Amino acid sequence: VVDIDGAVDMASTLAVGGVVTANAGVVVDNITIDGSTITSSGSLTLDLVGNLTIDVDGTVVSLSDAGVNFGQLFNSGSGNFNIYSPVSNQDMIFRGNDGGSGITALTLDMSAAGAATFNSSITATSLDISGDIDVDGTTNLDVVDIDGAVDMASTLTVTGEITANGGIALGDSDAATF
Repeated sequence: VVDIDGAVDMASTLAVGGVVTANAGVVVDNITIDGSTITSSGSLTLDLVGNLTIDVDGTVVSLSDAGVNFGQLFNSGSGNFNIYSPVSNQDMIFRGNDGGSGITALTLDMSAAGAATFNSSITATSLDISGDIDVDGTTNLDVVDIDGAVDMASTLTVTGEITANGGIALGDSDAATF
């Protein structure tokens, strides 16, 4: 047993065959490990040869900037993976690299109940919509198959024939010009 009550300056490598206990923390370069906190006075890189697993029994992985929590990844308890933006009315933005140019692919507007704005087209094998479809501008639709009522707030112009298998009903004050 060696008991030293002062500083030790070693000019070589310290090899320890057992556990190192440092109750006041450990400082390595600009990284400090103290209790359950790891801090760095600069950037910190984890460079692993294998995979990184984050196992959080408290279910929430929080992302903060200067102490302000701006995002969370969590398990809702039912096994569902959740991505949450806790800052009121701040958008969730999905960005990427398109041929060397930075683009915003999708914006979810949290001040509008998560309204989605896509930068380009949407491709789907099936699309079920419960609610309104608003088509603005000069959008041309080749085929629209609607199983339900259609409410038009403007003039309907048809170039071509109208086929009505069940007839056309007009209100009492409505007139039809053929």
